[in-house]
Parts: sequence; structure tokens; C-alpha cells
Amino acid sequence: MTALSLPLRRPSRRAVRLLTEGWRTLYWGTMTALSVLLIYNALPFFSFADDVPFLLEKGHLVQQPVWRIGFYLHVAGGIVCLLAALPLFSRTLLRRVPKVHRVLGYAYVISVLGLVVPAGLYMSLYAKGGFWGRFGFLAIGFTLLYTTWRGFERVRARDFVNHKAWMIRSYAMAASAISFRVFYLGLYALEIPNEYVLGIWMSFLVNAAVAECFISRRKGTRA
Repeated sequence: MTALSLPLRRPSRRAVRLLTEGWRTLYWGTMTALSVLLIYNALPFFSFADDVPFLLEKGHLVQQPVWRIGFYLHVAGGIVCLLAALPLFSRTLLRRVPKVHRVLGYAYVISVLGLVVPAGLYMSLYAKGGFWGRFGFLAIGFTLLYTTWRGFERVRARDFVNHKAWMIRSYAMAASAISFRVFYLGLYALEIPNEYVLGIWMSFLVNAAVAECFISRRKGTRA
């Protein structure tokens, strides 16, 4: 019997489980590290100085009180959103201390619906990248609004399966703040034209696709 004719062995359930757990640990570890880095880089904004690089490139917008207030509300809401989001995906937290999960869930929803989305939609009107740049940020903002509200509405109806699915979609949109910077820097390093607009749309579409993969995998596991 030749080597080519040997039957292929299917990986054991234990091997599949270990591989899945390894990828899950790598993914959430990476997201945690990038979230902490993003929050750390956002802290200088709260010196309320005008010479922070991001504000410098905005020029006269920085002097407009409404835009300035919207900017700080968006950043503050984003920090709360990212800090609250990651523990919400912990099965251990949900099982052992559901009250903490509930509090973090309310913090996430309030920060998104009350701060991140309203301020972000306003700021999108002044974003870089022309029409497609602004439209990209608006698409992310409205999708974040809809998915978060659907997740909140589902948990109030005690439909926990669909609640989790919608909150996965919501987090995917919230995490576009992270993936946008990764894509943008990568495209910039490769000297790809229109890297800013491409980064926006890649963060939107790739994050949405990853969310649907997570959701479909969960459905397959339950089946």
C-alpha cells in the first residue's frame, strides 16, 4: 500500500477544540491589546490642548464649539464602549457573575447609543476622504446604531440567542475604530492610493464579514 492510498484520518474532537480555543485566545488577546493601545493613544485628547496631532489637522473645525464637544463625547463614549465590550463575551463572567455582565451591557449600550453614535454621525459630516469617506463613516455609524438597538431589544424580550448575534454585529462595528487604523496603516505602508477611504470601507466590510462568520459558526455548533 502506497502512502498516497493511506486513509486520511479526521482530526479528533479534542484537537479541533484545542485549535478553536487557540484561535479564540489569539483573537481576543489581539483585540484586547489593540483596544488598550487605542485607549492609551486617546488619553492625550483630554488634556484639552489644541496641539494634539489629530486636532491640528482639523484646522478651523477645532474652534467650533459644537464639533469640539461632539469630538470629546465621541472619544469618551468610545473608551467606555471598548472597555465594557470585551468582558461581555466572557462565558465565565456571564455564568458566575451575571449582574456584572448586565451592568457592563448597559454601560456598552448607553455609551454607544448616547455618545458614540450621535457624536460620530455628526463628526462624519466633516470627515476626510470626500463623499466616500463621509459615507463610509455614516454607514458604520448607522449600522452600529441599528445592531446595538436590536441587541438591546432582543435581550429585553429574553431572546438570548438573537441578542448575542446582534451584539456580535454591534461589536464588529464598534471595533471598526480599531481595524480602520490597522488597515489604514497597512495600506499607507504599501503606498496604496486612497488608503484613507479604502481603510474605512475595509474596516466596515471585513468586520461585518467576520461577525457573520462568528454567528454562523455558533449556529453550526448548536446544530
